[in-house]
Amino acid sequence: MTAPLSAVQDAVASASPKLVGLAVTAVDAGGTAHASRGRADEDGRPVDEHTVFEIGSVTKVFTALLLAVMVEAGEVALDEPLADLYPELTLPVRGRPVTLVDLATHASGLPRLPPGLLRQGLRHRDDPYATFSDADVARALESVRLRAEPGTRVRYSNFGAGVLGQALARRAGTPYDDLVRARVCSPLGMPDTVARLSPDQLARRAAGHDRRGRAVPDWHMDSLPGMGALHSTSTDLARFLAAQLDPGSTPLGDAIRLTQQPRLAAGRLGHQALGWMRSPLPRTDRRMLWHNGGTGGAFSFVGLEPDAGVAVAVLTNTARSVDGLGMSLLALLVGPERG
Repeated sequence: MTAPLSAVQDAVASASPKLVGLAVTAVDAGGTAHASRGRADEDGRPVDEHTVFEIGSVTKVFTALLLAVMVEAGEVALDEPLADLYPELTLPVRGRPVTLVDLATHASGLPRLPPGLLRQGLRHRDDPYATFSDADVARALESVRLRAEPGTRVRYSNFGAGVLGQALARRAGTPYDDLVRARVCSPLGMPDTVARLSPDQLARRAAGHDRRGRAVPDWHMDSLPGMGALHSTSTDLARFLAAQLDPGSTPLGDAIRLTQQPRLAAGRLGHQALGWMRSPLPRTDRRMLWHNGGTGGAFSFVGLEPDAGVAVAVLTNTARSVDGLGMSLLALLVGPERG
């Protein structure tokens, strides 16, 4: 089965007209199909497969893969305590210390947002993380109360994923953006997946829009980039998803396979892997690996069914969910039943 261009084009055509710009990609063993529509900015520049979008929390899948790459290289261990990477801080303990795998599986007990962020974010609604500094992160880590004993409960945490990215950067002695590009994006041939945009990427950037279609600024997460700071394109995400479908064809095969292993039950979502969620694929008897992301002006979805060898990415520069669009297209391409 070849990822049909017509299905991708139909998905784009049927999507909500409230999406300012939209880019959709499907990948299978036969290749890649792209389709897009709408505008990238107020000047009417059209969206295409090279348009650069904020991908929000899809960043977390890259942070988890970075962890796996460093585990395979012997630089960190999944069960390494976070405290080993923050020796100057007194971190909370509940039953046992928080480990790196706890952060990557949302089982650290840390809350969704760091203490102090909400107060600052309310003063800077258009860019709520921009003023949250490294010192604020340190204070939050020392003052936070864990919601559960680490490793016992999946509870989604932007804070935990952001701390994981910074902890890995500390161990490597390299800023997160440089580290994820060198260790994940470059080996997979993804030059446009970055936190800091080059002049060329800025020229291809999709300007963000709120739910009403009004232009809004990008979000900046300099102190916690691992939770949601990356930008990407349909072309880059197609390469990333192709690597997820065929890990052995890449230099990161063992690390990719490590991230895909289900680890903890996550209620109706199914199971939590490293970064990825493993959930039932609607209208089929299959399960998908997936993640979504949202910022003040963008939304993203990536999903794959490894057994069927099919994957989908959806990007929009509007703060409206595209989960349904992505899951429906993935289900269509997979088919309703196992062969």
